[in-house]
Order: sequence, then C-alpha cells, then structure tokens
Amino acid sequence: MQKYFWDNRMLNYVLAGYFWILFLGTTAVLFSWDCLVYAYHRLFRPEKLSEACHNVAVLWGRTLFALGPAWSHEVRGRENLPADNAPYVLVANHTSSADIWALFLVGGQFRWLSKDAMFKIPLVGQAMRWAGYVSVTRGNKQSQYQAVETSREWIRRGISMAFFPEGTRSDDGRVKEFKSGAFKLAQEENVAIVPVVLRGTRDMLVKNSGFPKKAHLDIEILPAVRSLPDEDVKDFAERVRQMIASKLSTYN
Repeated sequence: MQKYFWDNRMLNYVLAGYFWILFLGTTAVLFSWDCLVYAYHRLFRPEKLSEACHNVAVLWGRTLFALGPAWSHEVRGRENLPADNAPYVLVANHTSSADIWALFLVGGQFRWLSKDAMFKIPLVGQAMRWAGYVSVTRGNKQSQYQAVETSREWIRRGISMAFFPEGTRSDDGRVKEFKSGAFKLAQEENVAIVPVVLRGTRDMLVKNSGFPKKAHLDIEILPAVRSLPDEDVKDFAERVRQMIASKLSTYN
C-alpha cells in the first residue's frame, strides 16, 4: 500500500512538471510566432490582424491538448454551428481554467469576453489584446458598458462572441446561475446563442490546483437557440442554462 501511494505521488509530480514545461514552452514559442504575425499584419494586412492572432491562440489551445499528459477529447455537434457564417454568441459551462483551451477545439472565429485579470498575465494578456478579446472589470459599470459595446461591434462585423455566463468557475461542477449579458447581446443583435457543454475539464485541471490529472474531455455543441418573441432576458438565460445542465446530467 505504501509503495502504491508513493508511486502515485511521484507520477503526479512528473505529470505536473511535464504539463507546466509544456504550458510555458508552448506559450513562449507561440507568443514569439504571434509577435511575427502581429508585425506582418499590422504593416500589410491590418484588417486581418485580430483574426490572424486569434488563429495563433487556437493553435496554442489545440497544441496543449494534443501534447497534454494523459488527455483525450471528443468534439460532437459541429453541424449545429451556423452554416451561413452568420455570427452567434457562444456560451459554455465553466469549471476549470482548461475550459478556455477546450473551446478553442470548437474552431471558428470568435472573440472572448474575459475578466481584466486575464489581460495582466505575461505574454498571454498581450496576445489576448492583439486578438481583439474583450476585457471587463467586475463591479465597474463603465467597464461593463464598454465591454458590451465592443462585443456588439464584433457581432456587427460578423465575428462571434464567446462567454462563460456563470461569470466564474463552478466549485462543484454544477451549472450556476447565468448572468444575462450574453443573452441580452443576442436579443438586441438578433443572433443565435450556441450552447456548448464541457465535461471533463474539471477532472483535467482542478480549480486552484497545479496538478493536472488523466481525463477525457467531452465537448458537445448543442443546437443554436434564439430568443422567443417578448421573452424576458433572464428567462432566456435560464432556458439555455437548463439545456446545458440537463445534458450534463445525462453524463453523470
């Protein structure tokens, strides 16, 4: 029994060491590439700058999953993404930092709405700004207003937006109450909500833990949803939340 305990503890350290070397190395290499992408597009193709930098972010997320320790994944429901290149609002449940990388596996052009703290992370924050991701400061009404207006501009330019409408990671895996911002945006701009169910990321990288674990990630893209006529935004948000929660319950 003692040998089994020590073997597992050492394996955890090995996996953690491998993951963080992979994370830091991949981030450094792809940020260097992102600098070149940014410089080229800033000079010669400024209209494609954020799109190109987002593609580097997608490559970053996919590389972490491809080389990650003992991770596997499956994406289902891509046929539910709008086929006419119309913009939409992507929403997903949120239990782990790995959710960010997971949504990059969905593909397509979108811009994140993210808390301002993410933009303060070295290298990552600068890459987020270059990709045109939207910063919001919790509790700051002016920041929230500006974030909504910037998100609206992206939608009107034909670029989708991505939200974690719970606002923070769930500690127990249950889907918390959805904030209404993403759904109000969808209503006002007359675009669809595309719900995404993430299962397994909480096992991969537990909140406040630096030790990744062996896990399988399921990503399921549900059919697009539009607001009903005269539907209250909170009812709309709750309807989508229940769709995601119901799908998660079928896994458990």
